Amino acid sequence: MADANVALASGPAAQFINPANIVDIARGARQWEAGTLLAQVDGHFSRGSSASAARAMDINARTAYPLIPYAAIAAPYTERLTLGFAVDSPHGIAIEWKDHTWDVNLGSLGSADMVKLAQLTVLRFGPAAAWRLDGGWSVGARVFAQYVEAIDENDIATLRAHGTSAGLQLGARYRDADFAFGIAYTTPTNTKVEGKQDNIHAAATSLVPGDANARILLPGRLQTGVAFRVRPDLWWETDLDWIGWSYYDELRIYQANGSVISANKSARHYTDTISVRTGLKWEKSPRLTLHAGFGYDPTPVPERDATPTASFLRKSRLAFGGRYQLDRDRQIDFAYQFIYGHKRRIDATDQDLFGSTDTRLFEGTYESRSHVLGINFTARF
Repeated sequence: MADANVALASGPAAQFINPANIVDIARGARQWEAGTLLAQVDGHFSRGSSASAARAMDINARTAYPLIPYAAIAAPYTERLTLGFAVDSPHGIAIEWKDHTWDVNLGSLGSADMVKLAQLTVLRFGPAAAWRLDGGWSVGARVFAQYVEAIDENDIATLRAHGTSAGLQLGARYRDADFAFGIAYTTPTNTKVEGKQDNIHAAATSLVPGDANARILLPGRLQTGVAFRVRPDLWWETDLDWIGWSYYDELRIYQANGSVISANKSARHYTDTISVRTGLKWEKSPRLTLHAGFGYDPTPVPERDATPTASFLRKSRLAFGGRYQLDRDRQIDFAYQFIYGHKRRIDATDQDLFGSTDTRLFEGTYESRSHVLGINFTARF
C-alpha cells in the first residue's frame, strides 16, 4: 500500500517495519518469508544555457546489485511471545553517470570527470521479539548488526571503504476487529568505514594514496500509522514517516596521514522530513487480497548541498499489488511501485573542486522515474 503498513504489516517480514506485528503469526505455525526487489531508475539531467553548453543526458542510476534480496523467519514461542530473525537491505542504490557528464577544465592538466559512480550499500540482520499484551496491544524490538559499503569513483580518485555497526528497532501496535494503530522507531547509526584511496589524479595534490576512513551517518526514523476497516472486506491505512536527516550534518574523509580531504570536508544542512503514505487493502476473496496506495516524500536536501552523487528530488509514489494464498501453508506476494522524482532546478555555484574553473558545474534541471518490482514467498512449516 505504497509502504503504508506500520499498523497492518503481517508475516515474518513485518520485522523490517514494525516488529510488534509478528505476534499475529498463529501459535504452532512457524513461518519463513523470502523475496526480492528489482529496481530500474531512469534519470534525466539538462544543463542550462548559462553553463558551458546546453545539453541533455540520461542518468545511469541502478541498484547496487541486480536484485535486492531479503528474508525473515518467525515463530510463536509461547502464547504471548513470538521470536524472529531477518536480513534486509534498506539502502542499496548506486548512481552511475555516463562518461564526461561532469568534465571540468584543469588547465594544463587537461580535463577530469568529477562524478562517475557513487554507491552506498547497507545490509542489516538480527533477531526480533514481540510480546502480546492484554487489550489488543503488542510490543516488539529488533536488534540488528549492519554492514555498510561505500564506493566513490571519479577521475580525481577512487575510494572504497566498508565497516560495521549496530542499531535497534522498537515498535508497538494496537488492533481490534475494525481499527489498528502502529508506531515504530529505528535508531540512527554511526558507522566507521575503512578502506583504500587510489587512482589519484595529478591535479589532486592534496590527496594521499593509501588507507582512508570516514563515518557514514544514517538517520533515525519514526513511523506511525492508523488503519480503519471501512467495510467488511476493505481496510484503509495512512502513515506518517519522520526521518531525522539533520543527524547527517557533515562528511569527513580522513587520509592515511591523518588529514581531512578538503573537498569532502563539507557540512550538510539537511532538514528533517515527514513523508505521507496512504492506501487500501481489499480482501477480494479468501485467497486473493489486493492493495494500492500513494505516497509523497519531501526532500531533505537544500539547493546548496545538492550534488549528483545523492538523490535530492521530491518524490511521489504510486503502488499496487496483491497476495495470493496458494494453499493452507503457502502464499505469494507481488507488487509494483512507480516513483517520480519531481523536476528540480539547481543553480549551485560553489563547486570550486580541485582548482576547477567551472563554478557552475552542477547547474541544471534534474528529474527521475523509478520502477520497482517485488515478489516474495511465504510458507508455514
